[in-house]
Amino acid sequence: MKIKLLSFILFFVSIAASFAQVYNGVGGAISNNGLDTYFNLSVSALSPSTLDSTFGLEEVCINISHPTDNELYIFLESPSGTIVELTDGAQCSGTNYSVTCFNSGVNNSITLGTAPYNGIFKPVGYLGRFNTGQVGNGTWKLIIKDYLALVNSGTLVSWSLKFSNSPSKPVVFKSSNLPIVIINTNNQTIGDTKISVNMGIIDNGSSRNYTTDPWNGYNGKTVIKWRGNSTKNLEKKSYSFETRDNTGNKVNAPLLGMPAESDWNLVAYYQDKSMARISLTNHIFEQMGHYAPRWRNVEVILNGEYQGVYSLMEKASRNTTRINIDKLTTSDNSFPYITGGYIFKIDRAEEPGWSSLLPGSGTTNHFFYQYVYPTDSNITIQQKNYIKSALDTFETVMNSPTYSSTTTGYSKYLDVNSFVDFFIMNELSKNVDAYKLSTFLYKDNFLKGGKIHIGPVWDYDLGWHNCNYANTFDPNYWQYQMQDTTIPTPTWWNKFMQDSIFVNQVYCRWHSLRQNILSVSYLNNFIDSLSNTLNESQVRNFTQWPVLGAYIYPNPQNQASASYSSEVADLKSWIASRIAWLDNNIPGHCILAGINTVPNEINSLNVYPNPFN
Repeated sequence: MKIKLLSFILFFVSIAASFAQVYNGVGGAISNNGLDTYFNLSVSALSPSTLDSTFGLEEVCINISHPTDNELYIFLESPSGTIVELTDGAQCSGTNYSVTCFNSGVNNSITLGTAPYNGIFKPVGYLGRFNTGQVGNGTWKLIIKDYLALVNSGTLVSWSLKFSNSPSKPVVFKSSNLPIVIINTNNQTIGDTKISVNMGIIDNGSSRNYTTDPWNGYNGKTVIKWRGNSTKNLEKKSYSFETRDNTGNKVNAPLLGMPAESDWNLVAYYQDKSMARISLTNHIFEQMGHYAPRWRNVEVILNGEYQGVYSLMEKASRNTTRINIDKLTTSDNSFPYITGGYIFKIDRAEEPGWSSLLPGSGTTNHFFYQYVYPTDSNITIQQKNYIKSALDTFETVMNSPTYSSTTTGYSKYLDVNSFVDFFIMNELSKNVDAYKLSTFLYKDNFLKGGKIHIGPVWDYDLGWHNCNYANTFDPNYWQYQMQDTTIPTPTWWNKFMQDSIFVNQVYCRWHSLRQNILSVSYLNNFIDSLSNTLNESQVRNFTQWPVLGAYIYPNPQNQASASYSSEVADLKSWIASRIAWLDNNIPGHCILAGINTVPNEINSLNVYPNPFN
């Protein structure tokens, strides 16, 4: 009888152990040099040893003493090398993490908690990414990065891992209504340097796409690397890639029905939870009559792991189907061939280029032009001197008292229509980077007019009410008037808006577009068509990347109980408010043969001095 009772007790002890197995790690000082500190925890005798939807990692707990939580970026790495973000310094604040546990099965995000974050919170990343058939035994690593070197120091007091029969379940991805992109890096790690990988695209048109289908949209080599500046620090990465042949040479490919080219981007939806802002911007600018990068929404698999929804998008490059300017070779160093074409952009001084002749608005700092085409490695000294001289001339004219002259002023050098539309696009979206970052310009050859165009639009994921600084969250006020002493806005925009000719063109163009592509109903219908198409895939995406209901810098929206539908509704509501403010505040008149016209009478007319129809 005693033997039976003992066996019975041991049986239930064994069952209880299988439900929760806890491993405790030791702490130590967190390096205060801006680099990662690794704390290892050896897990052994885990039973069962394979992590999946029935048994896996359930919870991670930490105790940290640190005066400034927003300096700490904390990750967990499995023995298989999967890394999941627990908390992000940009999203948290206060002092210490005191008995802070992370569990993807709860609803309250760590980003909405308050220090010292005592309790159980949903992490920034998803713990289900570990429970995909990986082996749990081995060395787990808690990675803590104190990014602000030599300022504050802290200590990891203790940490632990809990494995149980209540793990976060991995995303199961078998098919999609979107095209599927599959990337295999062959055990390489994607970073800032290009690596060669295998890529396949499954695109069955109107039929459903299955992960087991043949790679009928593309099947070949690409070289790939991270894309972006600050976005490289986000857990879900964006990528740029080039299609290559088996010998490593660039090869043009017509991906997803877009014109054949070799340079492409995979843009991650992360901070933009509507997954609509970039697509909306590109669509509007294209409908205005300008080139904007074409795009298709896709779902991505990287090395067998589901990565969520991306936009596969054209890179802004010289091509007859993209930015259609003349080809410039290293031998084109004299007039008229040296006059174009060129692509350049206003951005951070982190790539080769040159500083503006004159400082930007409200500051002594100069803004910066980067070489795009020809690249810095291909452009000749003569061509560098020419394009700098062309921009210096334009800036000098804009700084002169006769800058608005119709014969010697800015219209002699610019395609003014493109600047009018670019102004409308940036003011409508209140893009936080408007005018001063990611701003493309191009100049064609003298024989084709030789004027400077602005565009295409680029990187508007923080526009359209998706940023909580620089007053971009407010649907009122002008964005071009915002001052930034570090990254200044070119002075042109203030000067343009002091010129009655430019102002009148903006007024006419705005009220004309309001009758069609900038009507609230048109914009709402476009956003709804996007969200309807993404309604299936967004569920998988926001499981793998649980940012809904979490504050992801610099979101301005209220994240408490947020959902995909509430994010879409917020976007539409803000657009309606922004349009109402612009309707009431755009200055100017629409002049036809000396007669002022009212907005609803300008559906089709030619407007002086740079005709729009």
